[in-house]
Amino acid sequence: VKARIVRMSASSAAALAAHIGYIRRDATLEEKDRGKLFDAMSEDANASDLAKSITDDRHHFRFIVSPEDGTEMADLKPFVRDLVSQMESDLGTRLEWVGAVHHDTGRPHAHLVIRGRGEDGSDLVMKRAYISHGIRERAVDLVTLELGPETRLEQERKLQSDIGAERVTRIDHFIARQVGPEHEFRLKDSPSQYRTLHAARLRTLERLGLAEKLGAGRWQMKENFREVLRGLSERHDIIKTMNRALAGRGDRRIDADAIFDKSDPDSRGVTGVVLQTGLTGEAHDRTYAIIDGLDGRAVFVELGVAGEVEEVKRGAIVTVSPPNFEPKPSDLTIDRVARANGGVYSTGLHQADDPRSSPEFVAAHVRRLEALRRAGHVERTADADWKIPSDYLDRTKAYEQRQARFRAAQMLVRSELGLREQETALGVTWLDDVPAPSSVPFGFGKEVAEAQVKRRAFLAEIGMKVEAGIGLSAAQKTELLRHDLAQAGRKLSEGIGKPYSPAPEHGHVDGTYRDPVSRVSGKFAVIERQRDFTIVPWRQVLEQRRGMAVSGVVRGGRISWTLGRGIGMTD
Repeated sequence: VKARIVRMSASSAAALAAHIGYIRRDATLEEKDRGKLFDAMSEDANASDLAKSITDDRHHFRFIVSPEDGTEMADLKPFVRDLVSQMESDLGTRLEWVGAVHHDTGRPHAHLVIRGRGEDGSDLVMKRAYISHGIRERAVDLVTLELGPETRLEQERKLQSDIGAERVTRIDHFIARQVGPEHEFRLKDSPSQYRTLHAARLRTLERLGLAEKLGAGRWQMKENFREVLRGLSERHDIIKTMNRALAGRGDRRIDADAIFDKSDPDSRGVTGVVLQTGLTGEAHDRTYAIIDGLDGRAVFVELGVAGEVEEVKRGAIVTVSPPNFEPKPSDLTIDRVARANGGVYSTGLHQADDPRSSPEFVAAHVRRLEALRRAGHVERTADADWKIPSDYLDRTKAYEQRQARFRAAQMLVRSELGLREQETALGVTWLDDVPAPSSVPFGFGKEVAEAQVKRRAFLAEIGMKVEAGIGLSAAQKTELLRHDLAQAGRKLSEGIGKPYSPAPEHGHVDGTYRDPVSRVSGKFAVIERQRDFTIVPWRQVLEQRRGMAVSGVVRGGRISWTLGRGIGMTD
């Protein structure tokens, strides 16, 4: 039983909705139940009301319940309902919850979302010991009732299967409890009846590079051997997930670098189509995407914590690259101030260097230094000054690289339209800009090459001759963009109650920013004026002025926004 307590905040509602959406998506084996959640009474529970209630709560609980003998149980749903019923008795309150049963790993398991409020309206508190041990003990009792007590033969059979497993086993937990301060394990500490099994397991760990034999019955264990085993287990699950996503695509291959390495600054970026998304990680709280790349590779990319990254649609065309490891602007400022002051940084020296810096701005730099201090890169003196080493910027790069596993890969959505839709779209598409893939006889690369041929044929039908390998001219792109925005203008005109007028190629655009609109050619902003409205390139900075006046200057298809005092942005 794995548990997570999630405290609610302004951004948590989106994270909760994403989590529920993901566990719903891959629920159950039966097609008739796919995409359905269950609760105490229903096989098709409505999670929206529960999610709305949780939004106003202080916290909620997420559980993963994974019976070791889950494959031998006819259906996990009755077991989960009995477990929650037992929890209600233990806690003295009725629980509001939804669940889903998954079979996407080698062991069937259930996901539960439980509201963090009791039936009397008070915050629901579960003691740490109950979460850590009590729920698991109740679950063990229920499994025993269904399958009967575990015999000595069954116990030994399971231990035998643990010997060669590339995952954390019960033997590993025993070894971890028995190792000394120097991470040495002595076989004599094992119960006599299990020493043969434990010795066999240690030979497996030695093969994996996680243990080294020191002598008769003595082994040097790698300090983090269980963490490495968890990583291996997760990799096996990832490969299984990728094989399922690529089922029916016999020409696809999974390479050694199939898992995108966010921590490698030299990792190749991947451009391709999203085949599948879902949840990954030990707590199933991080989103992933499987991408079929232009170069023929299929890759698994971890995107970040569910709800904290924008959900990407299946079928979208994206580019994924490693996080940015370059020094942050705050690092450059810290380094500059320290170099001018004998390797010392302080808030006073910072404000003397830049008198316009606000206290909040300077405090952000101090928080950055605190994070680096905890990692051993800088020192704080008794006077609250900071000793900044001469290789500070190199150290920040190394720090960012080590932190990469906790961060999301950079993902840029190239197009939300599939290839078939792009072939006949009246607008500037991704297909019009991407170079023709070369020497890729299968997968997405082949599909793109075929779609570009059909795209050129369509453009020829509407009077635009495009030669292979050359692409659209600037004038042709302008013409397609004009068609795209005119079509959007006609659709929006009725709702706005005003006519659409194209934006000038050069000149001012003034009005009220209404909403963004997604088109074939990209994302645009609707600017309403007194007598009409126009559509211009969108930027994220506009969102802080939705429903408010904006002003921009258009020059050759680019626009410079003036949004208010001190705020500007060019597109």
